[in-house]
Amino acid sequence: MALDADHCPGGVMFLFRGGFGCLMYTGDFRWEADGVRAKDARSRLLDVLKNETVDILYLDNTYCNPSYDFPTREVAAQQVADIIASHQEHDIIIGIDTLGKEELLIHISRVLNIKIWVWPERLQTMHLLGFHDTFTTKTSLTRVRAVPRYSFSVETLEGLNTMRPTIGIMPSGLPWVLKPVKGDGNLFGSLLTSRYKKRQPSDKLDGNLGYADRYHQNMFSVPYSDHPCFAEIQEFIELVHPTNIKGIVSSSSCYVDPLYYFGRLCGVNQPPKRFVYKHDERNGGDQKEVAASYFGNSPEAGRIKSRPVRVDYKRVNASRTSVSRRVRRGAKIVESDCSD
Repeated sequence: MALDADHCPGGVMFLFRGGFGCLMYTGDFRWEADGVRAKDARSRLLDVLKNETVDILYLDNTYCNPSYDFPTREVAAQQVADIIASHQEHDIIIGIDTLGKEELLIHISRVLNIKIWVWPERLQTMHLLGFHDTFTTKTSLTRVRAVPRYSFSVETLEGLNTMRPTIGIMPSGLPWVLKPVKGDGNLFGSLLTSRYKKRQPSDKLDGNLGYADRYHQNMFSVPYSDHPCFAEIQEFIELVHPTNIKGIVSSSSCYVDPLYYFGRLCGVNQPPKRFVYKHDERNGGDQKEVAASYFGNSPEAGRIKSRPVRVDYKRVNASRTSVSRRVRRGAKIVESDCSD
């Protein structure tokens, strides 16, 4: 059985039942409490399960840490729109992926009554999704541009500001740069400190960014995410009440097995094991250790399987994508001949 994951277009989660038992695989998802699509999918799931028990839940554990406490997408989207509206004399670039964040862009367009620039391949995707009037590849028609995340950097923003005032907005639940302009200077602690402490959103900016952070004079980060925050993960587990849980994300910068926090909800009572993740701040020469815990019978179970991502203040998101693709899809002001 397939259920709407309310993630990116076409995203589904699967429920398998048979002689092997009952298994559920969420994939990437976000079921917000008041989301219309999530409510429908939640109702369908409960109708199917009834008194049946999910033996293993394969769970999107991207933000499986209490420090990840961010608002609904509706609130975060309005925060982005507020930032844009408060910078009337600025061009805007927004970092996005090749799929996802469509609802954010649609919200911005509707609230501010503007078109959104996207690169040609992204425009084709938008047209396939049925969005024909909102997006353009002509920079002369709008001051707001959605660019590939890999081309979103401080250098790009500084270069654009030599031509005209420009700010960048990164919509993501993850911290993206090394050190905020104001606030806690401890980067690696930023996963557990200032950014994710509970804050109330503001209706107006006026010096109060609400859920947003200003990491650079030209850069904002807003916690708009298509993955569930920690509280939503807990609500989902309490809804499904599985016998066991396995996280599907093992390469997060702050990986924690879901059983560490939610094993009690499944009746699992295994002692936590620990591994140490070392972060080397090359500029200062300091090295910091952050301990995270996991469950399992083997030390291999909790090992981060890919090389940790190195985050640099001067480059928001490093990529090995070719220079030609960066130029073609990036944030440079280049008029495109592609029609709308």
